[in-house]
Amino acid sequence: MSAKYIIGERSSHLYEIQICRGDKMNALTDAMYGDLVEQLEIAERDDAIRVIFLRSNNKHFSAGNDLADFVETEFNESSNVIKFLVSLASLKKPLVCAVSGAAVGIGTTLLLHCDLVYACDDSKFSVPFIKLGLTPEGASSKLLAQRCGTAKANDWLLTGRTFLTDEALGSRLINGSYPDMETTWNEARNIAVKLAKSSSRALQETKALLKADQIDNVIDTMRKEAIVFAEGLETEEAKAAFHAFLNR
Repeated sequence: MSAKYIIGERSSHLYEIQICRGDKMNALTDAMYGDLVEQLEIAERDDAIRVIFLRSNNKHFSAGNDLADFVETEFNESSNVIKFLVSLASLKKPLVCAVSGAAVGIGTTLLLHCDLVYACDDSKFSVPFIKLGLTPEGASSKLLAQRCGTAKANDWLLTGRTFLTDEALGSRLINGSYPDMETTWNEARNIAVKLAKSSSRALQETKALLKADQIDNVIDTMRKEAIVFAEGLETEEAKAAFHAFLNR
């Protein structure tokens, strides 16, 4: 059902994955997470692919979880969203990402697992779990502070506020920015294509050295976060927040 929303295409040594659900701001369903996992696995298995490039094909990157779908799907450590996050953390090949418009929730936390991230000047980021009575996911409770500093991690995760590209760039969440969506897609893709001209072995070994021993720790953090997140879903606060959002 979701295959039309997640598209993968190989071009020489580059594998491009697009999120294509513009009518819903690319909100991600359980099935879409499953398709994303499948696309990442295709890219990882193909020896000809050296670099993976991720973007949307419309105005917004992702509004995060599709909450209507989320409340109808059992959440646990085996959920497709957790499989997707673990797949991201485990990728051996470099992942380049281009962000346009809104990057909400997992739309922001998944960036912590990308090797290079570029965004439009008018992009908006947020990790508003607290507003739904929930807690961080994607190992963001660990990685956000590592990348952007404890002060920023506390600010963004405890308030759930929206922040803009300039702040994301200044906080090192992203690597660079461009004036508009098309330029961002094109320039980020050009960077990915240039990377893909490098030695596959050297790319993967360099990424492995940069990651050092943190992959197992990151995945362990994801699983711990998932347990707390699942517990939060059962609280009256979260149920009320979801009801208010879905009936606004």
